[in-house]
Amino acid sequence: MDRCGVLIPAYDEATTVGTVVRCAVEAAVGPVWVVDDGSRDATASAARDAGARVLSLPRNLGKGGAVAAGAGAMPCDVVVLIDADLTGLTPAHVRALAAPVLAGEADMTRGVFRGGRWRTAAAQRLAPQLNGQRAVVRERLLAVPGLPGSRYGIEIVLTEHARREHWRCLDVPLMGVSQVMKEEKRGWLRGLGVRGRMYVDIFAALLPLRRLLREPSRRSRDDA
Repeated sequence: MDRCGVLIPAYDEATTVGTVVRCAVEAAVGPVWVVDDGSRDATASAARDAGARVLSLPRNLGKGGAVAAGAGAMPCDVVVLIDADLTGLTPAHVRALAAPVLAGEADMTRGVFRGGRWRTAAAQRLAPQLNGQRAVVRERLLAVPGLPGSRYGIEIVLTEHARREHWRCLDVPLMGVSQVMKEEKRGWLRGLGVRGRMYVDIFAALLPLRRLLREPSRRSRDDA
């Protein structure tokens, strides 16, 4: 079993996935896997040409489903999660995410964009819990309830589960890293539609978590 591996979920990211894969390969923390989440473009071949192992899903499962499928297939102890549409990523960033978890100092790290494009940096300051760049103990990742069906809500599900289970978590600054905006990738109309679906998934993830967080207090009152 490998000590570590990099997992990149990707849906229609043929334009950017190759650059991200090459960076992850150069980081040399472990094998690089791309989960092609039912893409309609050349994502799989671009990832393979750049040096990744590709797991192609027959239909789109959403980001949470792609991560669950990839983590389930990867024979490693620690999974580094990287988005396929990053800009400014370097091998040092990938190693910085992995190092605390590999050293046993954290159960999960979370990247935080700093000094990149102002729109993504500002979004990170407002909602750092939505960042998809992480490293996590694979066994813990696969045990997260609701992970396969979380779609774009995966970061919320991960963050809240880690909080409830008292994981040791560290934030890792990712200087100069940013993302290609959905409107830039898909065009304004389609990009706004994708962004809208993302927000729906995030709120859908938040609602059951809020119910779970209220249950202990209700039980305490009932037991009193």
